[in-house]
Amino acid sequence: MFGPSSRLLLPLLVASLVLRTSALLNPLAPLNLQITKNATVNIPPTLYGYMWEDINHSGDGGLYAELLQNRAFQGVLPGTLNALNAWQPYNGPRLSVTSSTPGVSAALPNSLQVQIPAVVYGPIGFENTGYWGIKVQQGWTYTGSFYAKSDTFCGAITASLRSSTGTTFASATLSGISSTWQKFTFTFNPTTSAPDINNVFHVEVDGQEAAGQTIYFGMFSLFPPTFRGRKNGMRIDLAEALAATQPSVWRFPGGNNLEGASWDTRWKWNETIGPLESRPGRVGDWGYPNTDGLGLLEYLNWAEDLGAEPILGIWSGISIQNYSDLTTWPVVPEADLQPYIDDAINQIEFITADASTNEWGALRASLGREQPYALQYIEVGNEDQFQPASYAAYRWNMFVTALSAQFPNLQFIATTYPSTALNPPYMKIDFHEYNSPSWFEAGAFMFDNYPRNGTQYFVGEYAVTSTNDTNALGTIPQGRLAYPSLAGSTAEAAFMTGMERNSDVVFASAYAPSLQHIMNYQWTPDIITYDAGSIVKSTSYYVQQMFSVNRGTQVLATSPASTNDTAPLYWVASHNNVTNILYLKVSNTGPDDLTAYLFFDFNVTSNIGTSVSISSPALSPISGQFNISNTLTEPQNIIPVASSFALVYMDKYNYTFPATSVTVLSFEANWSM
Repeated sequence: MFGPSSRLLLPLLVASLVLRTSALLNPLAPLNLQITKNATVNIPPTLYGYMWEDINHSGDGGLYAELLQNRAFQGVLPGTLNALNAWQPYNGPRLSVTSSTPGVSAALPNSLQVQIPAVVYGPIGFENTGYWGIKVQQGWTYTGSFYAKSDTFCGAITASLRSSTGTTFASATLSGISSTWQKFTFTFNPTTSAPDINNVFHVEVDGQEAAGQTIYFGMFSLFPPTFRGRKNGMRIDLAEALAATQPSVWRFPGGNNLEGASWDTRWKWNETIGPLESRPGRVGDWGYPNTDGLGLLEYLNWAEDLGAEPILGIWSGISIQNYSDLTTWPVVPEADLQPYIDDAINQIEFITADASTNEWGALRASLGREQPYALQYIEVGNEDQFQPASYAAYRWNMFVTALSAQFPNLQFIATTYPSTALNPPYMKIDFHEYNSPSWFEAGAFMFDNYPRNGTQYFVGEYAVTSTNDTNALGTIPQGRLAYPSLAGSTAEAAFMTGMERNSDVVFASAYAPSLQHIMNYQWTPDIITYDAGSIVKSTSYYVQQMFSVNRGTQVLATSPASTNDTAPLYWVASHNNVTNILYLKVSNTGPDDLTAYLFFDFNVTSNIGTSVSISSPALSPISGQFNISNTLTEPQNIIPVASSFALVYMDKYNYTFPATSVTVLSFEANWSM
């Protein structure tokens, strides 16, 4: 992630801001808009999607469906209170995390040591509070497991889902513990749903039977049903929400979380594959441990489930030691870089190689995936404009030269300033921007005059983050948004009309960040916010969905064109040559309803049109409020409204675009008939 201080197209954008003065359109000056059937550019299928990294507990505790937090005591210091995060005693045992006994595996050296006092009344054990709660749903089957051992205790262990006040929803009693690690598996089938998320995973033994003894536990897991039933898969409501926007690109695994605070703590692809017991996890760049249960294969399967093109970020030789002090960032010297390039080659072969002829392809097949994955795009690093000298001097060249020789069909995306001279020259480059609504409104035209020289942009991270034009990454009292707002989302939509209108040079985009756990987050705003039991889709979510689902194959010329002079209306027209649907996407960022008289230089082929629009409802208590947001407590303040309408004439139509709104109009138009 990076902010407004590092704008990549600053000269062009400044010119745009200078040109923009006052809006010419107003309620008394309606727009006469002619939509032609003259195609200007083809729209790439990769135009809309998401950037992904584990931030805000968007992976562990979010999209990754695992319900137990700190399940294997990864990335913690044994013997400390912090190592017991999310675990609590029940009826008086002494809990500690230890590495003094061999762990479940070499990758997971830490265990939960449970010391039972000599005198105990009743059952005794411990609980996991989940990711700030656990959803218990009637009709769901939960699958769970843990490892346990004890030199002395040989009694039964009971695991259950229960409320924090002691109501049991489902339980399983397990036996067979011995002095060596044994894996215990079980299922829960609650017959009633919990009224809230104040529930725990509870483990207990008979106190009298276990008195004075020590039991060790390791590698816990508890999964609800997952998206499409995938083992070790995704949380259903979050996955369904993202899938419903039909994203066509998925950029992963970061973001800053790719880079690590040091070379050794970077995201390592080979430590995120295989059995969960073989994944050591790491402390991610956003301050909490990553289990890496959501690993390389899970990401690739997820992209396939979405029908999205994976854009794979590979580590490029820098780490973030101190984000605020660029001089401290560790940069791999040129003489030491080759092993990391070799590692990237191994990673790409693991993804794409034939399992019958390549050792890395064979490894992939041994993990359950015989067929290679499709992969076209490799992003070399992340935000390397922060270390441009070494990127230009040798890092970009060494990675691209070696990888293109090994994989000639791959396309490489640079991550530095466009003004940075690279060898070989970049053909695709990543651009990030987090800023205020006014920046995004002006930015709607930033690509209009971009030279058509074969280079293309990936707008790899973008969002309206603040109402503050001079400090877009400040605090909430300084204007930072807690949730996306209607005004911010309409500004994003204005920017998106510019991306789509210029999609010959903007081949892909990715809203960021994707997800936010309301109980532990590092960045606002985010497209979907959630807790352990519910989610809220933001206004920006709905804008992404409206633009992505309603896709043309070609941009159509309009008269007039959308320019600074036609603000606060921003638009793009397109036609889908497969479905024969004409789309007009319009953002009205102003405070007034604005009317447009639409003229077609062709006849539509149906007298019924449709619209979907998001705005402040005219007769609601929030009418005329534009900084309004959807929140977990008020999730439906602003939601899209769809309707159909009759066309009196087959070549024209009048439409009023509500104040501060985003609208997509659709018409049947088959001029190939």
